Amino acid sequence: MNQTVLGILQEFDLDTYRPIVPRSLNLGNALPPRAGNLVKVVTGMRRSGKSYRLFQEMDALLEAGVPAEAICYFNFEDDRISPATPQTGDAVLEAFRYLAQQAGANLDGIYLFFDELQEMKQWDSWLRRIVDTTKATIYISGSSSKMLSTEISTEFRGRAIDFELLPFSFRERLTMTPDGAELLKGPHFSPRLGARMRAMFDEYLTRGGFPAAQGLPTSQAIALLQSYVQRVVTRDVVERHDIARPRVAAALARRLMGLNGKQISLRKIENDLRSAGIATGRAYLADLLAYFEEAYLVFQVKEFSLSLSEKSTTRPKIYAVDPGIALASSRAGACERGQRLKDAVYLELRRRHPSMRDGGISMLHTKQHGYEIDFVVGDALEQEAFRLIQVTESMEDEKTAQRELRALWEALDETGLEEGLLLVGSGHETIYENNGRRIVQASAWKWLLDDSETGM
Repeated sequence: MNQTVLGILQEFDLDTYRPIVPRSLNLGNALPPRAGNLVKVVTGMRRSGKSYRLFQEMDALLEAGVPAEAICYFNFEDDRISPATPQTGDAVLEAFRYLAQQAGANLDGIYLFFDELQEMKQWDSWLRRIVDTTKATIYISGSSSKMLSTEISTEFRGRAIDFELLPFSFRERLTMTPDGAELLKGPHFSPRLGARMRAMFDEYLTRGGFPAAQGLPTSQAIALLQSYVQRVVTRDVVERHDIARPRVAAALARRLMGLNGKQISLRKIENDLRSAGIATGRAYLADLLAYFEEAYLVFQVKEFSLSLSEKSTTRPKIYAVDPGIALASSRAGACERGQRLKDAVYLELRRRHPSMRDGGISMLHTKQHGYEIDFVVGDALEQEAFRLIQVTESMEDEKTAQRELRALWEALDETGLEEGLLLVGSGHETIYENNGRRIVQASAWKWLLDDSETGM
């Protein structure tokens, strides 16, 4: 028996991690243990809370009466078992059954929780064997967005379902405060409470939602968030993909953080890096960008087209996995509040529409005048836009107000939608009407707390 694995299993105590802050990501009801069960996969960037989401599920099982001896948790990122192999996985199950037998447990079925399983070589074929031969309910987590697409499309097609976990939303962040339940009683907020909520929203846009960054002094939070980016560069990009030029990867990561909420030009980045003495090429940068997206550090938002025959030449926009990590990791002044506001809205759209196919959240340029709409929720393959959302820091400036409204009016006319949403970082709430269509202007922080269509 592998004594190292046995010791790691004996060390684990769920009480060590309590209290467990509940996350809003719903994994559905736990399946009864059986061979051939559907595997539930929680994916997301490192340190976004995937382990604690597994702990939350384990807690729910214990409350439902599942004996602790039937629950196995193992983190394959533990350096004591590196490099993890299928033999390591077999040793985990052997040691787990040994400990259950020692405790006198008579297990009819087991619950397996495997953290960061992508660290195991050939993990997909190993897991398929376990699924087919073990009466179990299985949850796994991983830091790669391709765990259920490119990497295991053959092994696990139709055998697993993935759930994306992002850092804390604004609503989840508020639940961590002592009076969080009281704060979330809206939608009608008193002037005093509204002022406090706006201050907390400002802090959220600055610090972000990574769990460990909450409550730290600002300087420590910045250093921690910067280390997260460095970890992604090192572990998920350079080591995982055997990158020969890590300096280019690190430089691109910093540039992407500063571009949060803006369009990306690999040609310009290539020229800038060459001017700084860093030799690279656009194809190489494109590969690195794909790796960063795979590791959940950034997301690309591309152009929405109502015609599948149209090929947009519009450059995609980049959004960071968290507004706080973008601010901490970019050059001073490179990631303004308005960019982070749009980032928070984009991430919330991802949370609210988890089942949409790729491209379900996009941007739009109107055909008549090329006005830009920040977000379109819809399906280009079905040639249908469901919602139009514009985001701006304030509507107090008359030119800004005219620009945002004219873009929405024109986009509503072209898509045939009757209503658009205009989210503002600060300012009043109102409704504009024109020729049977309307634009709802709502406070961004209220919308982030409200699951309704308008946020009002």
